[in-house]
Amino acid sequence: MKSVVWLFLTCFFGSSAALACSSDEDGCVESEQFQLSVALGAGQRSNPLYDGESFPMLLLPDFSYYTDTWFIDNGTVGYSLAQNDQFAVSLVMRLNSEKGYFQRWFAGNVITMNSSGSFLPPEVETGAERSMSRVSVEHVKKRPTAVDAGLQFNWFGEQWQSRLNLWQDVNSKYEGQNASLSWSRFWPLAGGQFDLSTSLYWKSAKLIDTYYGVGEDELYYLERYQGRASWQPELRLGWQKALTSRWSVLTFYRYLHLDDAMTDSPLVQDDSVQTWFVGMSYRFY
Repeated sequence: MKSVVWLFLTCFFGSSAALACSSDEDGCVESEQFQLSVALGAGQRSNPLYDGESFPMLLLPDFSYYTDTWFIDNGTVGYSLAQNDQFAVSLVMRLNSEKGYFQRWFAGNVITMNSSGSFLPPEVETGAERSMSRVSVEHVKKRPTAVDAGLQFNWFGEQWQSRLNLWQDVNSKYEGQNASLSWSRFWPLAGGQFDLSTSLYWKSAKLIDTYYGVGEDELYYLERYQGRASWQPELRLGWQKALTSRWSVLTFYRYLHLDDAMTDSPLVQDDSVQTWFVGMSYRFY
């Protein structure tokens, strides 16, 4: 498996040729151009787990860097295999974000910070045989940090774009796969730009079982659960309006629905994850 990761990273930083992208093309990022903006405001992402903490969204960085062959776009590193005005295919790598529900300051939640907390079990009677039907995230073992790698396909239109991602766990933490298909449409509205996005996520049974299953190696009084493959649809609404060349107002709302493969887990109390943000964005570059 290490050889696979090494080969993948070698492809990222190799010197093979790629299609050139001129700066005057619509929807095209100029080669070797660094972009950085920061949004300040109020918002949060809910946590569907019992005793899981919601993630506050007060400062949202947005950064990217593209060359003719490879790119960094927020948490994704990629290598372009082919591209033109309407289509692109890339090799990509990222941290899997599933651990973010279990550890508030996980790197996948924008900021990295060491988390601390009590992992002592709740008080139970000695010899109790009844399993707990509701399980706190504080009473299960630590969930792993997984690295995903795979393929990304992008399609571009005048007022829309679509993306397909196929991911494989490459550091053998959950030994499974996940995928997503998304479509976005843009309209001018109230002097700004309104966007509507729909996405469908598929997560393999091994991924769900690793993060939301409760196995024999957990504390004996917890209800056992073996994860199944999960389908999770999402809807996103957003609006952004430029005030100056650098300042703009930004707001968005996302609703992710969790199916029975998730909600049947004794760790999960809600059937959705809701994210919202209202604030101002400043573009540095």
